[in-house]
Amino acid sequence: MKFALFLSLFFIGAAVSDVRILRIPLHKINREPRNYHEFVKTVTEAHNSLQRFLVLQKSGVQEAAYYGEISLGTTLQNFSVVFDTGSSNLWVPSSSCYFSLACWNHHYYKRSKSSTYIKDDSPLSIAYGTGEVEGFLSTDTLTINTLKVANQTFGEITSMSRKPFREAKFDGILGLGYPSIATGHVVPPVNNMVNQKLIDRPIFSFYLNRNPKETPGGELIFGGINEERVQNDTLNNPIPISNQRYWQFRMDGVNTLTGDNWCENGCDAIADTGTSLIIGPPKDILGIFKTLKAAVDGRFAAVDCKAVPTLPDIVFKINARSYTLKPEDYILRVRNRGIEICLLGFSFLSGSNLPWILGDVFLGKFYTVFDFGNNTVSFGQIKQIKLL
Repeated sequence: MKFALFLSLFFIGAAVSDVRILRIPLHKINREPRNYHEFVKTVTEAHNSLQRFLVLQKSGVQEAAYYGEISLGTTLQNFSVVFDTGSSNLWVPSSSCYFSLACWNHHYYKRSKSSTYIKDDSPLSIAYGTGEVEGFLSTDTLTINTLKVANQTFGEITSMSRKPFREAKFDGILGLGYPSIATGHVVPPVNNMVNQKLIDRPIFSFYLNRNPKETPGGELIFGGINEERVQNDTLNNPIPISNQRYWQFRMDGVNTLTGDNWCENGCDAIADTGTSLIIGPPKDILGIFKTLKAAVDGRFAAVDCKAVPTLPDIVFKINARSYTLKPEDYILRVRNRGIEICLLGFSFLSGSNLPWILGDVFLGKFYTVFDFGNNTVSFGQIKQIKLL
């Protein structure tokens, strides 16, 4: 299950074999078990955003996100941003955002306070499923802890829709998608990190800690992987990206060991750190609900918590390898009036030829490496150790 996360940052230089990496520990804001009605409401709104995101092929802000501290300008102006693999632009509110109430709740960028500001002023408009932002482009120094990205072009937002941004716990978004989907043909920050030789490898990697009682909640690393967290020999199956817009690839199928099959004849899938659940076509997801003997409520389903140990494993076959989720991996425990409810971490979207979305229910089981140098994504087995 995905939770809102806050990131504290620290930079590790020449830590392993002189490879420069930026390590970002992740910390949970929401703790399990969540309130059932709150969870359903939040995820339903995210589904509406995701639906439009997939249909219009635009970036979307989903139910859960990773928050991290960045700075822009000289002297530093600090912002909390979402690290989103479903988009490619960096944007923050502008000091020129006078009339949008959503801007008033957030930090905003003051160009007049920065000695490294470079004027651009090209218009910027990004539509999301639940809202939109408008503004213009500017260029300045981007700082993440001690790492400085020179001449980073970003959006200064002058108009933000009230929903969802007014109540959002983040100021802006830092996209981790491919440059091909960047509005305004802007070079994304992670690509500039590589171009300016700030990190040695064109990769970033995620570990998501799904145990709500443990801290930190995981980590994001730019430029490398945490070899103490992942079994290296399980990262030897790089999956080719089939669409260099999103982190999209072909999936061979989904099945149980008792003969139930979905995604027959193969299907497309996207690894998305901005989505909580595993989302697929209605026919397949309803088939999973039926196999698990779940009680269906709209796009969600639940099982008797006492039956969880008897549920089957669900196997995702990708690039001729099996990636297995056990029941405890795909069950989300929430509460309603003090009663525990065991939700399935699956849901569906209506539409034709939409890809599966492998959100945190899937990604939380594996160590995920996004390699935009070789255009692959890899899922490795996690070592069960404590982070320092």
